[in-house]
Amino acid sequence: MSFQPVLPLTGYAGWRFLERTMERQQEAFNNSPATRKELDYFASNIGKVTSADELVSDYRLLKVALGAFGLQDEIGNKYFIKKVLTEGVDDKGALANKLADKSYYKLAEAFRFISSGGSAAAIEKDFASELSLKIEGAGYLAVTTSTGGVAYTRDASLKRGADGQIVTAEGYTVASVTDASDEKIAFSGVTIPDLAKSVSINDKGQVYGYFEEGGQGLLLGRLALSSFADEESLAVLGADQTTEEADATLVDREQAYFVATEESGKPIAGRPLQDGFGSFVRGEAVEAVEAQQAFDTETIAAAFLTRSFEVAVGEQDDSMRLALNIDRELATLSAGDMSEDAKWFSIMGSEPMRAVFDTAFGLPNSFASLDLDRQLDVYKTRAKAMFGEASVVQFSDDAMRDKLIKLYMVRTETNTGAGYSSGQIALRLLGG
Repeated sequence: MSFQPVLPLTGYAGWRFLERTMERQQEAFNNSPATRKELDYFASNIGKVTSADELVSDYRLLKVALGAFGLQDEIGNKYFIKKVLTEGVDDKGALANKLADKSYYKLAEAFRFISSGGSAAAIEKDFASELSLKIEGAGYLAVTTSTGGVAYTRDASLKRGADGQIVTAEGYTVASVTDASDEKIAFSGVTIPDLAKSVSINDKGQVYGYFEEGGQGLLLGRLALSSFADEESLAVLGADQTTEEADATLVDREQAYFVATEESGKPIAGRPLQDGFGSFVRGEAVEAVEAQQAFDTETIAAAFLTRSFEVAVGEQDDSMRLALNIDRELATLSAGDMSEDAKWFSIMGSEPMRAVFDTAFGLPNSFASLDLDRQLDVYKTRAKAMFGEASVVQFSDDAMRDKLIKLYMVRTETNTGAGYSSGQIALRLLGG
């Protein structure tokens, strides 16, 4: 038997009850056998997906994917969903960029590994954004190249390689410190286990893996730094030593790879923040990392749980579902960096949010057929008259969203023939 939310009351009183019991009811829903079964299947199988065809042909995977973005009713529209996923979001002419409902854009963005020809498993375990670092102060990373040689670099934009080891952008294995007594460098590097959910590297180069949300980090290893008696005499990796290209002063020292020479002296290995060595700091994510926006199974699962609970509530009381939706969506939208007009247009383009605002503002069904600029003027005028400001940003305040939901709930009761007199309606709007 599927989970059924407890909703003993309707209207605003019912909403207040739901608010008070939300945490317990959501937890019960999340832990119900049917829900856990769906999410376990998704987590176990999404990593095998490499195309839109594979995703839309698996009903259980598609159910979670669409449900996470409130698109569960589109599960039968496979051709359309396939087109959204295949075209992605990078091209301005992509279908997801043209649709008024931005849920499709969010879907395509979250599953962008499909449009880029990758896989969820490969992207999810890359950790490139978490491992994007900079070396502040003295020192070079020691790495093993594809030919097995040793090179040195200050480029610390790292990632997890195919074998689990921390590597540079070029795939070179990064060395670690293994013996504190003599600072020996191990070129076996630091390995991030497959089960790791996230990783972090502190200023001392200590690499921690995290295996559960909020759990204690496990020390996986420690990155080493190296210095030279004369670093200006380092040679550029792969350069023709008989030409000017061998001059390391002509290259970007923060990006290039170097090899030791007789003049530079042998490398001196050490720990960050000790014996004159610098430290690691968080770097700006490289453009490729920003563009990739790694697939996050846990985020999809959390969104699916939230949306699915709202659907379960809506099966008993649709007005409650709309209230839950706008409380969540409006909090995010109002705090965003879009212009105020763009935010209002987003509300008008979202059928669930529009339903709440139109009802709260007392607007007729025919209002949506007016010119958009006229609708915008009316929305701003009503918002200022009823909430004090013409802006959407005011709804970042919990109290203002609650006031909006209260207006919506009371007017909904009135519109469905609850039988309140004008005086009772006024008291309910003004009172508790």
